[in-house]
Amino acid sequence: MHADMAVDPDESRFDEGISLIKAGKIEEAIDIFSELVEKDDRNHKAWNAYGVALSQTIHKESAIHCFENALQLDPDNKIYQRNLNRTKNPPSKKTIRKKAELTPHKSGKRWIAPAVLLLLAGVAVLIVSGLVPGVSVSDQVRSLIPGSGPVEEVPVITPEPVITPEVTPEPTPEPTPVPTPLPEPETLFHFIDVSQGDAALIQSEGKNMLIDAGPKSSGPRLVEYLKRQNVTSLDYVVASHPFDDHIGGMVDVLKAFEVRTYVDNGMTHTSDLYKDVINAVISDQAVRMIVTAGMNIPFTNTTKVDIIGPHRLTGHQDTDSLVLRVTMNNVSVIFPGDSSEVRGPATILKLPDHGSDAGIGPIMNTRPEAVVISLASGNPFGYPRSATLTEIMKQGAQVFRTDVNGTIVIRTNGENWTAKTVR
Repeated sequence: MHADMAVDPDESRFDEGISLIKAGKIEEAIDIFSELVEKDDRNHKAWNAYGVALSQTIHKESAIHCFENALQLDPDNKIYQRNLNRTKNPPSKKTIRKKAELTPHKSGKRWIAPAVLLLLAGVAVLIVSGLVPGVSVSDQVRSLIPGSGPVEEVPVITPEPVITPEVTPEPTPEPTPVPTPLPEPETLFHFIDVSQGDAALIQSEGKNMLIDAGPKSSGPRLVEYLKRQNVTSLDYVVASHPFDDHIGGMVDVLKAFEVRTYVDNGMTHTSDLYKDVINAVISDQAVRMIVTAGMNIPFTNTTKVDIIGPHRLTGHQDTDSLVLRVTMNNVSVIFPGDSSEVRGPATILKLPDHGSDAGIGPIMNTRPEAVVISLASGNPFGYPRSATLTEIMKQGAQVFRTDVNGTIVIRTNGENWTAKTVR
C-alpha cells in the first residue's frame, strides 16, 4: 500500500486560475493570482499567470509589471520573456488591399469601312492643298464622288457686329468680417516623474500651481521641467506635508522662480530640510497661507481648488496631509498627499503613498476613471502593491505610473480629458 501524497493547496489554486482563464472568466482568475502573489511574492509562475490574465483586460501596464516580476525571479524563462515582449509590442493588424477591377468599356461607335476612310482622307488632302491646277476645289470634290450634282454657290453672309450696351457693374459688397473664436479654456495637469516622490504642476488661464516638489535629488530635474513648460513664476506652491519625498525639491524651486504664495497645513517639523524650506519662503518674500478643510485657494475663473482635508491635525504626518480637489466643470482631480482619508467622487485620483495599501480605501471611495501613481522603478518598498493594483482593476480605472510611463500630462476642457506620457 502507498500512502496518499498531500496536495499543495497553492498548486490547486494555480490550476483553478488557469482553468478560469481558459473558460474566459478573467476577473475570477485575476483574483486567484493576485491572492497567490500576495501570499508569496517569489512565485514566478503565479506572477506570469497574473500577467496573462491582466493582458486580456485594458490593464496592459499592470500585465507588463507582472511579467517583469516573473522574469526577475526566473531570468532565463523564454516563455516569460515572450509574454512580456508580446504585451509591450502587440503584433500590428495587416490591411488587405482589394485589387481594383478593371471593367472593359465597349465603344458604341460603328466601324467605318476602310474604303470610305480612304476616300475622305483623299478629299481632305485635295481640298486643302489644291493639287489639281485650274480646277475649282468644289469641282475637284464633285469629281471624286460619282453621281454628285453641281455644287451651288452659297453666298457668305457677314454678320453685323453686336453692340453690347455699356453697363456699369454694381460694386461687390465687402464681406462682413467673422470674429475669430476664442480658444476653448483648458486646464493641464502634469504629474512629473521625480522618482520616489510626488510633484504635480497645474496650468490654467496663464497661472501656475505646483503641488509638492519630490525628493531633494530630483530638485534640479523638476526645475528644468518647469522651465520647459514656460513657467517663469508660480502663483501657488503647495506642500501637502513636510516629508522629504514631498518637499525635498522646494528649495531649488523657490530659488529658481518667483513664488507668490506658499500653502501648507501649518504643521512644523524638526528636520533641517523643513527649516531650509521655510527660510527660502521668507527669502523669496512669498505669502504663507495655512489652510484646512473647508477652505479654498483662489486659482482661476474656470478652475477651482478646494481643501477637503484634514479637518484637524492629529500629529500623524501622513493623515495630516493636505487633500486638494481641483475641479473644472465636470472633471475633478484629487491630490491627497499621503493621506488615506479621502472621499470622492473624483474623475482622476493621484494615489496616496506611492502605491502602498493606503491607496485601497481612496480608490473605493472615489471610484475614479483613472489613477496616477508616482513612484520610482525598483523601489525598496515593493510599490505598487498587488492588492492596490487589483482594486484599481476592479473599479475599471485606467492606471498611469511614473516608473513605467514617465511624466503624465492630462488635459481637460471640463467635459472630457486626454492623457499623454512624456519621457
